[in-house]
Amino acid sequence: LKATKCVWAAKPGGLLAAISPQEVGLITGQDRKIFLLRGITVAGKKCGVIRDNLLVDEDNMMDVRSKDRDSRSICIGRTPKALIFLMGKKDVHGGALNQKVHNMIVDMKE
Repeated sequence: LKATKCVWAAKPGGLLAAISPQEVGLITGQDRKIFLLRGITVAGKKCGVIRDNLLVDEDNMMDVRSKDRDSRSICIGRTPKALIFLMGKKDVHGGALNQKVHNMIVDMKE
């Protein structure tokens, strides 16, 4: 994740296509206190951090929820070369997203 920070694949015109290099840098940075207190932005949307184990080996996951009126769960997974962002539809529980991202991470490591 030290190379160029950019979006490799996203739904054309979708929210996650707008993730910025600055957001990726904050999410992957070592200073976890700032966004645990203030939250983060994902593609410009304010989000609260629910669970942050992104830098914890064997977990590599972060769960966030957007703070807008149409609140959605977002799960972020980390592999050695990429971050995976998966956003659920309105009212989809974060646990379902977490399992899907976890499976993707495991598959990418094999």
